[in-house]
Amino acid sequence: MEATSGMPSRATRKTKELPDVQREQPKTQLALTRVGITNLCYPVMFRHGDKLVESFVNITASVDLPHNQRGAHMSRFAEEIGRLFKIPKETASLTELVEELATQLLRAHDYARHCTITLKTNSHVDNHVYTVFVSYSTATSKCSIGVEVAGALACPCSMALTGGMSHNQRCLLSIEVEADSHNISHEELASIAEKSFSAPVRLLLKRPDEKRVVETMHAKPKFVEDVVRDCVSILRKRFSGLKARVRCLSFESIHPYDCFAEWEGVL
Repeated sequence: MEATSGMPSRATRKTKELPDVQREQPKTQLALTRVGITNLCYPVMFRHGDKLVESFVNITASVDLPHNQRGAHMSRFAEEIGRLFKIPKETASLTELVEELATQLLRAHDYARHCTITLKTNSHVDNHVYTVFVSYSTATSKCSIGVEVAGALACPCSMALTGGMSHNQRCLLSIEVEADSHNISHEELASIAEKSFSAPVRLLLKRPDEKRVVETMHAKPKFVEDVVRDCVSILRKRFSGLKARVRCLSFESIHPYDCFAEWEGVL
């Protein structure tokens, strides 16, 4: 028999009786900088002029947690993301979406002061896929945009030691720039990344293409340090005064470890 009007249903009474364990006092009272969820994927429709392009975004969302609360209400992240996206969410850009999502999630977590969101998706240059990511924090009201692009390197040390021969390797260049009010496109960042390598990499290389790429690599041998410095130099000409971070990771071919170089500062 259904509950009469004005009286709580059996399901409502049971919900009220359930303990809110997250609201309990923790044994160790220590505030946490970020607590949240990661690797949540959702479909998104991006507006490009009069066209809609469907893609997926990978979401990492977090809030700060006060010292006197045991846990964050994790289900609220998925709940609010589901409400906002309305499968699939339509948006003009990742930077627009990330700020909207951070603001809405902060409202849902009434115990938190700040919310931080990172969104990742993929794009491509001539079918060479690269990662695009944006981050936004309500603590600073700052948005950053970045890319992770793979490239190829020839070792200048090997070439000097052998009279022109080299070991070669792929590397991954990560560029992150504080977008603020500036209009920064991930396509431009990906282009800057590709100019910083010995040579770009491509999905398909026929023999003439392979010859050209190898010749280009050996004409511009670079350490990871060279890649980062050259990248920062190009970025400074385009985005002077903005905060940025550049990191290059080389997947070494003749060593049982990888090498990296990193720069962070104001362009």
